[in-house]
Amino acid sequence: MGGPAMSPPLASGASWPSLRLDLNESAYPPLPSVVAALQLEILESHRYPDFLPDRTRGQIACHLGVVPERVTVGPGATGVALAALQYAVRRAADAGVATPALLTSTPTFDGYPILTRMVGMRFDAVELDDEGSVDLDRLLAAITPETAVVVLCSPHNPTGSVVNGGDLNRFLAAVPPHVMTIVDEAYVEFSETASDLHRLIRNPGVLVLRTFSKAYGLAALRVGYGIGAAGLISELRDHEVPFAVGRAAMAAVPVALDAELELAQRIRSMRVERDRLTGVLAQMGVRVVPSQANFVFLPGADGVAVGRLLRGIGIAVKECGAAGTRITVGDRSGTDRVIGALRLTSRSA
Repeated sequence: MGGPAMSPPLASGASWPSLRLDLNESAYPPLPSVVAALQLEILESHRYPDFLPDRTRGQIACHLGVVPERVTVGPGATGVALAALQYAVRRAADAGVATPALLTSTPTFDGYPILTRMVGMRFDAVELDDEGSVDLDRLLAAITPETAVVVLCSPHNPTGSVVNGGDLNRFLAAVPPHVMTIVDEAYVEFSETASDLHRLIRNPGVLVLRTFSKAYGLAALRVGYGIGAAGLISELRDHEVPFAVGRAAMAAVPVALDAELELAQRIRSMRVERDRLTGVLAQMGVRVVPSQANFVFLPGADGVAVGRLLRGIGIAVKECGAAGTRITVGDRSGTDRVIGALRLTSRSA
């Protein structure tokens, strides 16, 4: 089991980078209306949150236009993914599978190899295609009787590529019934070509993962959710941990969902910076994978070299083994710093 080697966390005693562009965090603080809600909630910090997140579940369901029975909520999308894998392991054991496996495309989100180890699954992987996109044919061909879960990220982390909706629906129709498919949409708000959620969850074996950590800028609050068929969600809700979603998250969610205009403006600002960074990199001869997320990916050895250069001058970016480097899109000043650093280095080379 294991994924591609990724850039390690900061070692104890290491100097803190002057600009963090390695975790795909929002470049912007919580929206003002969310901040106001959080300030009020501080006064209730001595109180427990809801035993289970039924109120938050209902708010998310209403926003999406689905019934609450189709929504599970947890401490970040990672917490929901863990619940899904726990259920998948149990289902595989009931079917007599000794070593169930998770199958996905790599490089991928660091959390998936970790979660598979936690639940005792094997981590199986196929490579992305030459354009940095998920190869659905390759994924489908790699499914075995031991495959319990297929994880498909769109937009993909770390490349930012998206899966065509029609291709995705055909893939899901071909996945064997013993396999649960997780469609990880952590970055979906940034995408201009999102799949049809309601069509995806018609499939009883599909779980769509989303989060408030990225576009909504609430990473520290740890709240994510999954959407799927009522039968699947009922199984996953058996793994919801009591009190796992805190009061601050519960206060922020409905306000964040209501702030659609402000959120849209921030997404537009991010896209402007993403396009500006991509354009300058292209002018410098650096290849960039077209991205529908809040980051850009520089593939191959040249991408690794650019990433190491940036880290050497205090700009933290994500090295994805030999596959390349991922750079989170910051605000305008952050983009200026990256561009300035690269131009300065280019002139002095």
